[in-house]
Amino acid sequence: MAQNIDLANLQKSAAYAAQAARQALEVSSANNRQLVDLVKNGQMLQATLAQLAAQRTGGNPSLQYVENIPGRRVPYDMIATIQVADGTMSELQASLTVSQDGPFVAVARYAFFLSQYSFQYTSPDTGNQTIFNGRSFGRWRPMHSAWDLNDGLPRSEVVQAVPAPGAGAPHILSPSNGSSFRSMEGDFTIKVENEGFAYPRQNTAVPSPAWTKQINSPFGLAALDVFERGEVIGFRVQPQHPNNPAYGDIQSFTGPGSNWPFLGSQYDTIEGINDQTDAAAGDEDPVTRLANGILFIGFHGYRIIQPPGAGQY
Repeated sequence: MAQNIDLANLQKSAAYAAQAARQALEVSSANNRQLVDLVKNGQMLQATLAQLAAQRTGGNPSLQYVENIPGRRVPYDMIATIQVADGTMSELQASLTVSQDGPFVAVARYAFFLSQYSFQYTSPDTGNQTIFNGRSFGRWRPMHSAWDLNDGLPRSEVVQAVPAPGAGAPHILSPSNGSSFRSMEGDFTIKVENEGFAYPRQNTAVPSPAWTKQINSPFGLAALDVFERGEVIGFRVQPQHPNNPAYGDIQSFTGPGSNWPFLGSQYDTIEGINDQTDAAAGDEDPVTRLANGILFIGFHGYRIIQPPGAGQY
């Protein structure tokens, strides 16, 4: 009788164990299905993100386009000013630092030359000195002589028949002395350096005729040029001649005791300087000419304004 009771208990226990096992198996199967679904969903999400990245970068997920850099676009010009003093032939430098607000993207480059021509007349009789501005003072001049359409044209007017203004002295111009070149016309070679980084913008300095289009039109870059925040843009400018250089051997044509026409007077008729001979001046030119200028050079583009702590991209 006792054996029958134990056998029944064992059967009940076995049934409970089997039922528990089936329940555990069902739970495990459900968990496995959930795990498989999670894995599939993760794979689908990764594929979607990769597809979006490929669409944004043209098929290369590791490539970052300028258009995708976060931040507000603001049109901006980065311009450096360089003083080109009278007689300067040494290399001139200037630099610009990109703001910490965000990258600067250059679209085009340009340069302009502003005349600051002035002269001083010293009276041979009294020694009094008077300073005047030349006619080109405050006027924008060409960046290169390739656009000088009057280059080499002969000067034929020797004496202006009617003195002006009023009964003032006639305007005298010696054909051998009057320059046919434009006054305060610049000629330079220009080199740009991203200081501290190994990304040169050219293998050698660029002549100023190739820096701008025509006279002073902006020159569009071959690609958008991105300068990161804090980077320093350096300009190295080499003048190819002094401002308004003297040329030829035109001095001392009037005979002994005078150096007129003086060698430095070749742009006098253009700048409004009375260049007629002054007997009291003798061998010494009474006019001191200061052919100073200012070079404006830089890039046109836009800034990408980013919030503080935004990181690089």
